Amino acid sequence: MESFRRILILCVDRDDDIGVKTGIKTPIIGREVNIRAATELAIEDPEEADANSMFAAVKLYDTLNTGGGELYEVATIAGSKSGGVEADRKILRELSEVLERFPADGVIMVSDGYADERIIPIIQSRVPIISVRHVVVRHSESVEETWAVLSRYLRLVVENKRYSRLVLGIPGILLVGFTILWQLGQLKNAGAAFAMAIGILMFVKGFGLDEKISSIKLPDTLEGQVKLASKFIAVGVICTGLYMGSVAVKAALLSIPPPSTPSFMYWLSLVPYMTGVFLVSSIDLITIGVCLSLLGGVVYYFIKRDSRFWRNIATIIMTIWVRFILTDSFRLLISPGGSLIPLIVVIGVGSVVVSAAVWLLYHKVRRIVGWGLEEE
Repeated sequence: MESFRRILILCVDRDDDIGVKTGIKTPIIGREVNIRAATELAIEDPEEADANSMFAAVKLYDTLNTGGGELYEVATIAGSKSGGVEADRKILRELSEVLERFPADGVIMVSDGYADERIIPIIQSRVPIISVRHVVVRHSESVEETWAVLSRYLRLVVENKRYSRLVLGIPGILLVGFTILWQLGQLKNAGAAFAMAIGILMFVKGFGLDEKISSIKLPDTLEGQVKLASKFIAVGVICTGLYMGSVAVKAALLSIPPPSTPSFMYWLSLVPYMTGVFLVSSIDLITIGVCLSLLGGVVYYFIKRDSRFWRNIATIIMTIWVRFILTDSFRLLISPGGSLIPLIVVIGVGSVVVSAAVWLLYHKVRRIVGWGLEEE
């Protein structure tokens, strides 16, 4: 160390346990303040390894600072509990602050494990690292002590959601799927099922869908919960309608004997017919789903005494009318030679009825009820 005249003994807490558990701000510079901070951290969590690292840094400082030609200082910096780039940027910022107060020629890094060595390039970008010291907490070799330590880690895996999702959650899902396939006699498809399950988990985790879903705040009022429930039910009904439409298309295809050599033009000619079959079979449930979603809004806006209550009712009436128009239009796809009279009658009569209903809602019923007129 002859070429190093100012040496910094640096303890790094990458996940900021000291800040999270004690509220102490970093960087911590100086022997006495490091002892106080490490003591407070050890009292708050006696099993915390970072407290041992801080004491080890102070011990190393006392050992080396013997009054020779070198100047020594001890400091503790921390990252962030969220890890990643945020933690590295905070470490770099606090290291710069320490070097402003004590411009060191070299650093002796004190680490509580090999995982902290990922921040070595960050430190070396500002100051050379002379040595790295790992602090390993010794345990008794007796069976009782070993089991006590093991039980603590097992409890951490079970109680900490961050680890339990990976260690318990994913294997649990796979075991449930394996049991279901076993009972159904489909073990031959277990590989494909497990691959799909893992693929779905990777997709959800990769795009952060689990965090986005967990960040959704459910409404805490009755009217808000009714509105949200109606939307979920509406989605289920609409999906059922789409399924019924696909079943009808499959049945229609089976009822049509294909030619001996079906060509692309043959299948293309069936597209209008199959489209009509699909839409006629699914339009009722789709309409019910849309109306259920709007009905939840009706209840919500009625309790809120919002003028959009009337708009939702008018939209429900128009949705039902459009359903009849679309049904007759789709039937023309199935039977192109059919009569247009039913469609014309529905459009004509429906226009009069819907217009009259909407007019009554907006100009008569609202005046009788006495609210919802603020936008007129």
